[in-house]
Amino acid sequence: MEPIDYLVAVWRHRFVIIVLTVLGLGAGLLVANNTTATYQAGSSVLLTPSPGVANNELGEVGNYMNYQIHSYAELASSRVVLDPAVRDADLPYGADVLAEQISAQVPVNTSVINISVTDTDPARAARVANAVAENLVTAVEDAAPEPSEGAPSLELRTVAEASTPQVPVSPRVPLYLAGGAALGFFLGALFGLARFALLRSRRLAEASTSTSGSPRRAVPAADAPRGADREMEADREMEAVHS
Repeated sequence: MEPIDYLVAVWRHRFVIIVLTVLGLGAGLLVANNTTATYQAGSSVLLTPSPGVANNELGEVGNYMNYQIHSYAELASSRVVLDPAVRDADLPYGADVLAEQISAQVPVNTSVINISVTDTDPARAARVANAVAENLVTAVEDAAPEPSEGAPSLELRTVAEASTPQVPVSPRVPLYLAGGAALGFFLGALFGLARFALLRSRRLAEASTSTSGSPRRAVPAADAPRGADREMEADREMEAVHS
């Protein structure tokens, strides 16, 4: 098939394609409306040297902070932090479930830990994000070495508290609509191309049979399938364009 054949096939079945595209759009909207909405809230904590650190120690402290910040991010999803966070936020589930709903990320070249919590309840998502941040600060304070042990003194503090999200992060309705419409269009175009190719191959087979001298039984016009004349006329127009 030549490129123009594909265009002819799509144009000839444009109504089927339009109907399936609209149906796909409706299906995408239906799925989006029946998908449970989830919300995401975030809080942030900052790791800094303690006020008593001397200026000549800042280089050493900076290297130590770069090492420790990732350890503290891992600590945010541990039971040391999550167990008290579950109690503080009065959650109906335990730390194991909460661990699957949070993430703690450290942006490149920063000393900030961004804590994100996903939940079906927007207010609860914000409450949990703040509880995790507070308990992470407490856990770091409890685990901090004594100054006499020789390790640099660091301080972790909350710099951004979570607020109640107003818009869900999932489902993304425009994405569902676009996906449904694209699927409907694809199925309609596939149907049109398949039907066009089938009719074309059948017509070529009939033409080959007629040129080989094999007898053919004439089909009365009244017995011809409805729409066959239109198909043959369209094929003749297409051949005229090609010639």
